[in-house]
Amino acid sequence: MIPNLINTILGLALVYATVLHPTWVEQPYFPLAAFAILMLLMALWARRSDSHPWFSNVNVVLAIALGVLSLLPLPTLPELTFWSGLWIGVLVPTIALWAAIYKPAPSS
Repeated sequence: MIPNLINTILGLALVYATVLHPTWVEQPYFPLAAFAILMLLMALWARRSDSHPWFSNVNVVLAIALGVLSLLPLPTLPELTFWSGLWIGVLVPTIALWAAIYKPAPSS
């Protein structure tokens, strides 16, 4: 539950940075790579406590996609940086918060 809450905060911070500080996010390697590494570590840690493995699997794939994006020449691709940072930053916290809150009903 704790890694999912941390991933929720990381995703919201990514959206904040993407929307309000786009030139900071467009720097080569560091900002998006740091978000990607932290999101990947939190998703792998959350895998142990998630009720379904797909929650963390989706967040792992999104973190890897963000890591691959950080290798591109981002200052020359501002639209790609904005939209991918925004969508990954929206999807990761949504899924992570869903995983933190969702508890299946006990089977009888």
